Amino acid sequence: METLPDLLPLSDDELAALRARLEGSEDDVSRRRRLLHGRIDILRAERTARLKAQVAAGSFQTHSPTSLERPLYAGTGEISADADLEPLPDLASMDDDALWAEIRRLETEEDDISLNRRVLHAQIDIVSAERSKRSRAGEHVDARDLGSILGGGQ
Repeated sequence: METLPDLLPLSDDELAALRARLEGSEDDVSRRRRLLHGRIDILRAERTARLKAQVAAGSFQTHSPTSLERPLYAGTGEISADADLEPLPDLASMDDDALWAEIRRLETEEDDISLNRRVLHAQIDIVSAERSKRSRAGEHVDARDLGSILGGGQ
């Protein structure tokens, strides 16, 4: 994740360009996040259909997974540079363990995307606040103001 440059020496046009670039990045990240959500939903639906079919056939066998809980955050913070997602594997050819592993892999990528998206939103908020303050009073955002800016209490 890229850190923001020092905003004070930037001109208003440079701030506007920075905000536009951040918003473009956020659009790209959000698009990928929506695609990941769709894929996760497809895989979960397949998993549910398989479990229902096992129950209907009377062949459902319980096993004790290591954990049913998903960690709050399991990502690394890094996002893939690939713009396109690989095609979904053929679901019929995947066994249950492979299906579950693919769900977890996509969830981890979604964790990373979501973290990156939250950082981008904060950066956009900071740049917007600087632009707003400049237009109101010719002032610059002070580092002490960031808590109220990010908390929504400008």
